[in-house]
Amino acid sequence: MIGNFVEIKNKNWIARILPSFGTNVISLKDGNTDILRTPKSTEELSLSPYLYGMPLLFPGNRVENGEFVFEGKKYCLPINEPERGNHIHGLLFDAPFTVTKLLNNKVECVYENKDERYPFPFKMTITYTITDDGLFQNIVIKNTGETSMPVHLALHTTFIAPKRFCVPIGKRWEVDERYIPTGNLLELTPGELLYRDGCNPKEKAISGFFVADKNHAIIGDYVYRVSNNYTQWILFNGGGDKGFLCVEPQTGPVNGLNMKNGYICLEKHKEVCFSSSITRRNIEDK
Repeated sequence: MIGNFVEIKNKNWIARILPSFGTNVISLKDGNTDILRTPKSTEELSLSPYLYGMPLLFPGNRVENGEFVFEGKKYCLPINEPERGNHIHGLLFDAPFTVTKLLNNKVECVYENKDERYPFPFKMTITYTITDDGLFQNIVIKNTGETSMPVHLALHTTFIAPKRFCVPIGKRWEVDERYIPTGNLLELTPGELLYRDGCNPKEKAISGFFVADKNHAIIGDYVYRVSNNYTQWILFNGGGDKGFLCVEPQTGPVNGLNMKNGYICLEKHKEVCFSSSITRRNIEDK
C-alpha cells in the first residue's frame, strides 16, 4: 500500500497525490478506468520513481557532465547517470512538499528550495483540481533569490499503455551515444510519423526527443493538454512490453541548460506558471 497520500475527487474522477514525494499523482481514475501507471507499494515507487504517475523533473532529462554555465558562473549537479557521465531527471521528483490547502476536489502544495536540490532559491506551488472534466495541474515557480535563475521543467507522465495514441511531435533531436542532443534537428522517420498521426504502442520500442508542434496529445480516450511554454515532447515506453507509455512535456530541449534559448530565464522575484490537464476526449479532439 502507498501511505501518506491525499485524495481529491469529483463525481467519477479520483486522484491520489503524494505531497511528500514530489506531489506525484500516483493514481488517477475515471470511474473504473485507471489512466496512470500506479505503484502497488511505496517500495515499488522508490525502486522506479520515474515510471509511475506524474513525476516532477527539475531540470528535465539530462544535463551533460552534470554541469552548466549561467550568467558567467559554473554550476554542478550530481552525476546520477554514471554510465554516461550525466545528471538525469533533477532532484525534485521526491521533494517534500507541504500541503497548504486541501478541499474535496483541490489540493495546493508548496516546496521552498534554498539551494539543497537546485543551486538557486525558489518557491514552487503545485495545485491540482478535479472537475467534472478531469484533472488540472498548475505549477508556479517563483524566484526568491536576488539574481536571475534558469528554469527547465518536465513531467515524466506515465500512462497505462493505450490501444492508440498520437502526440503532436515536430522534428526529432539527433543525439549522441550519451543521449545528449547534438544540436541537429532531423525529419521524422516513417515510424515516428505514426506517433504523430496515431498508432498502437504495444510491442513497439518507442523512445525519442522531439520539438512540440502542438500542445495536446491523445492517449486512448483521453486528452493530455499542456501550456504553450512546454516546447518539447519526449516519448518512452521501456521497449514496448511493459504496459506503459511515457508522454513527457518539457519546457526546453534535453540538456537545455547548456543550450542557447534552451531554458526560461526567470528574473529575481518574478514567477512563471505552467499548466496541464488530463480530460476525456471529445469528438473534436484529433
